[in-house]
Amino acid sequence: ACNSAPLAVEVNPLDILDSESSFYMAIPRKADPELIKRVVQNNIDGLSDSNAQLLTDHINKVYCGLNRTRKSTTIQATIDASIPQKYVSKVLNKKNGFSQSVFSPEKSSNTYDVYSQDGLDLAAPSGKVLCLGRDINTLLTNYDTIYTTAEPNYTGTEYSPLEPELYNYLYEADSEIRFFANKPQSFLTILTGTNLDLKLINVSGSFICDTKHNDQYLLNLHFNFKNEKFLKAGKVLLTLAFGLTDSQSYIEGEDQLFINGIKIKKEQLYKLLVL
Repeated sequence: ACNSAPLAVEVNPLDILDSESSFYMAIPRKADPELIKRVVQNNIDGLSDSNAQLLTDHINKVYCGLNRTRKSTTIQATIDASIPQKYVSKVLNKKNGFSQSVFSPEKSSNTYDVYSQDGLDLAAPSGKVLCLGRDINTLLTNYDTIYTTAEPNYTGTEYSPLEPELYNYLYEADSEIRFFANKPQSFLTILTGTNLDLKLINVSGSFICDTKHNDQYLLNLHFNFKNEKFLKAGKVLLTLAFGLTDSQSYIEGEDQLFINGIKIKKEQLYKLLVL
């Protein structure tokens, strides 16, 4: 009898993202390759345009969490990709301003290369997973835990620290960019240009490219208000802020407001992501 090699565990990149961000996004490449390229170029200095394009072409989907303060935005991203690890070390080299270190999670015999540049850390724990940004050691520890303990074809949300509802929402994004904000205030300020205090629990929604206008998205939003009173006031403010027609919004239950088909310039989303 021949001994077959044990099946390697394929870690789902979404499973290693932590739950410390206030704004989450899932960006499938087919929804907007340009946005993925911006994420790549903005976070990795010194990449030639052709290298940025090459990386973008090998990325299937980006999951990211953002935290904003008045002064800065921190990003944490886990990326579903197909990038040979040899290529990673070739691009993230000294010449491009990267220093390299090695991280080994506690109680693990595995080691992972970490590439750092101007305060940003990147790692490619496998040829199918890239991670970058805040708390890279946490991401690599999460990766290692799943890699060493999960069943080869595991599925589901058991390893992710995210709420299952949020997890599934991001995971199922396919031809649209999806986002979820559990501290929606700063997000709305950027989108509307005004400081609306709406008493919201969270906001989620999706962007799709507008087929008629190359430079804009169509945005669908779902607002979860703290109660009915806040919803009624909020609907009035949002209708004004977005210049909505009646047919674009509807209410569900006592605290849910849906708004569809808001036109937004792509540059505005890029600004939101500080790209």
